[in-house]
Amino acid sequence: MLLGEERKIVLELVEVVRYEGSTEKRYRFRIKGTNLYFNIPALSVEEATEKARNMIRDMQLEKILEEIERRRGGEGGSKKA
Repeated sequence: MLLGEERKIVLELVEVVRYEGSTEKRYRFRIKGTNLYFNIPALSVEEATEKARNMIRDMQLEKILEEIERRRGGEGGSKKA
């Protein structure tokens, strides 16, 4: 699942858990290439994906990840010794 226009963020679905007696499931996503995980309660994977997108947008993670990549010298940046 690709998110954003500045940087392509790929969400990987890692795990789906349903607790006994609950109609909701918990969807665990990871942003590919990072150790960032989202544990989202939802009734469907589509709802969980939308919630994760909103969280990423609200936290401005696209900009933060882009800045980290730039500082590391990735994608067009230059590494400083």
